[in-house]
Amino acid sequence: MKPHVVITNAADIDFRTDYVALPKNYGTDAYFARKDVKEIYRTVYRNLDLLNEKTGFAKKFASCERLYVKPNLVSVYHKSGMKDSDYPESTDPRVFDAVIAYLKQFQKNIVITESSGKPMPTRTSFKVAGYDRIARYHKTGLVALETCPVVRYLLPKAEVMKEVYIPEIYQDIIEGKSCYVSVPKLKTNIYTGVTLGFKNAMGTIPYALRERNHNYYINKKLADLLYLFQPDLIIIDGIIGGEGNTPAPVDPVDSHVIISGTDPVGTDEVATRIMGIDPATVPLMTEARRRGFGSPDLEISGDTPPVFSFRRANPSLMDDEFHRQFPNVLALAGHCLPHAPKISSLSEVTPEIARQLELACDGGCLNALRSGFEYVIYAPQKNMPLPLTVIIGGGIMIDGNRYWFDRDGNAYDKNRIRSLNRPVLTLGNCGSVLNDIASYKTPGCCSPSACMLAATGAMKIPFPLLSLKNESFFHFGLSAVSMVASRAWSCLRGRWIDCPSEHKDQIYPVPEVPAESQKLDYIPWPLPRMDWHMRMRLFLDQLRILKL
Repeated sequence: MKPHVVITNAADIDFRTDYVALPKNYGTDAYFARKDVKEIYRTVYRNLDLLNEKTGFAKKFASCERLYVKPNLVSVYHKSGMKDSDYPESTDPRVFDAVIAYLKQFQKNIVITESSGKPMPTRTSFKVAGYDRIARYHKTGLVALETCPVVRYLLPKAEVMKEVYIPEIYQDIIEGKSCYVSVPKLKTNIYTGVTLGFKNAMGTIPYALRERNHNYYINKKLADLLYLFQPDLIIIDGIIGGEGNTPAPVDPVDSHVIISGTDPVGTDEVATRIMGIDPATVPLMTEARRRGFGSPDLEISGDTPPVFSFRRANPSLMDDEFHRQFPNVLALAGHCLPHAPKISSLSEVTPEIARQLELACDGGCLNALRSGFEYVIYAPQKNMPLPLTVIIGGGIMIDGNRYWFDRDGNAYDKNRIRSLNRPVLTLGNCGSVLNDIASYKTPGCCSPSACMLAATGAMKIPFPLLSLKNESFFHFGLSAVSMVASRAWSCLRGRWIDCPSEHKDQIYPVPEVPAESQKLDYIPWPLPRMDWHMRMRLFLDQLRILKL
């Protein structure tokens, strides 16, 4: 059967109750009698019944050994110390509950899997959102992937992420024994434009591998992962969508739609159009299509697609909106990456070129730092007038001197930056050339959490998830220590749970592949037995997680 997408519109009722965290009475007759819950069940079942009629996915699920179902719980923002109680960052647990109930008709052996964003322990995400109760109610498995042993594959066709570590339990998916269902939230994303069905797989790879090439290579890296495995079914939760700068808090959109499909790229493109965004303007989508992923014969059924105008993610520190919100933050850009504008004289730099220099590493430290500033915006109390100079890039060499440029194209060298007499924040490894005059440093390429924490630190507010105003603070802390201890103990025992942590702007090398294997999508690449040097290196990598 041809790949298919189904769109189902929910009734126009209020869905803004418990859309982030389940209520205490989940699982009772009173809960299932609620108008919003009944409508979500009706919408999910109507959607998946039609998709099954068109594609017969249920037969495939019934014959597989196991069904792995992954939500998007990068962070769960519920009573997390920000100005509002809830933000639509994560897959709606009411929708996920309905999805599990539907899938149980065809496969009883279901495992819910996820790994939240570092350093958020997934066990905390499960508890805050209520996914632990969904698992108990439906008698499914529940696995936090960050503590799982990993296996390794080599991807001959990959352009960036040629070496992939993946949880050992996902081997069954890659080998075709088990099936994989992706259940993301309909939302924008500051790194990739949107984060939907196939980008959700970022949460399946371990922490250190996520941070490799988490820079201008990020779209290529995610497209590479499609060679290894793809969702058998995508179910996009658009009951309450999210617009803004994910992974920071995003604002709710009453989109009231469920989108499902069997083609991950095609389904995501349909969802992107529903958000009011042209997929041709989203590099993640165009990169996947360039590689040949996504069917040209996609069929669409169901209700008339709604079209919204989601506010697009915006990583810039030079745009007018950011300048209005943080008038005393001076962003200075000077990337000399191969694809950045080539500058030979100070007079060449216009405001437009300055912005191109700033966004030359779209997908990395800049995006993470802007996410950090979003936490300031959504904080109950904020110090947005505080002065700060942000250094983006390693500077452009002109006549033997390094220069960076502001939003108007004005040039700054080290002496002029020092003369401003204000705190300096250096971004990533690139900006480290000015670390001697920096008050805030964010080493890495890229360490998203370090960049976010630097922004809130510079604005003199606590990071919300790490503050006592977060009602789950103590569970977060205990779970984080437990998670790190588990990972560290695995390393000491010689069990691989991640790749070594490295932050270099490079495509990491792999062994040369024989000519007869170069057309393969993937090759199993067994991990070596760990010596004590590697055990200690990985052990110390885990302890550094707690430094955040």
